[in-house]
Amino acid sequence: MSWVAEALHGNGRHRGERRGWRWWPGQARRRRERNAEAFITLLRRAAALLQAGRRPERIWAELAGLYPPCRVAGRTQSSCCLHHVLTAADVEVLLGGSPFAETHGPGEGRRWRQLDGCLGVSRQAGIPLARLLDRLADALEEGQDAHQAREAAAAGPRSTARLLGFLPLAGVGMSAALGAPPAELLSEPIGWLVVGTGGALAVVGHLWTRALMRRSEASS
Repeated sequence: MSWVAEALHGNGRHRGERRGWRWWPGQARRRRERNAEAFITLLRRAAALLQAGRRPERIWAELAGLYPPCRVAGRTQSSCCLHHVLTAADVEVLLGGSPFAETHGPGEGRRWRQLDGCLGVSRQAGIPLARLLDRLADALEEGQDAHQAREAAAAGPRSTARLLGFLPLAGVGMSAALGAPPAELLSEPIGWLVVGTGGALAVVGHLWTRALMRRSEASS
């Protein structure tokens, strides 16, 4: 059973475990990636338990014990962390309901609906649940790899757009170094017009670049 223990516990600290909040660019994207990896690991662990002979209706309680509960006071909803999600799923199974029909997190809610769909297909069609969970994990891993490839391809344009956004400030600093301080530009109405037009164009360019990046990510 060593392969079961390895599949259940993985390598050290779980990737999806909560870490301290650090607000810098890309933090939300990295958090989404950790949630996706945590969900795939959950599927692998569930499949390993089923292949070891566990009953499908009892694996959620066992899996819940592998994840620490969230430590924020009062956060005991069924979508706050994997521990509470799996605990609520075990209760829902005992009551005869669908364990993940109303689960919206952590991570993307559509993944939990896919998991609930696998449970329904296995129950109604008699397909082994472990096989369905492995196939779902494979599909999500392929999607995650493709997403990371897109992120790597978009890193260059994103950095270029960020650099172009700082060029106007660099131009102002260069003009001041050459003996033309910005205060002189603002001493006449035409100067205010130039500054206002330049600032508006910079904001429009930044918003347009962000819209193009979002559209590219959505289409891919």
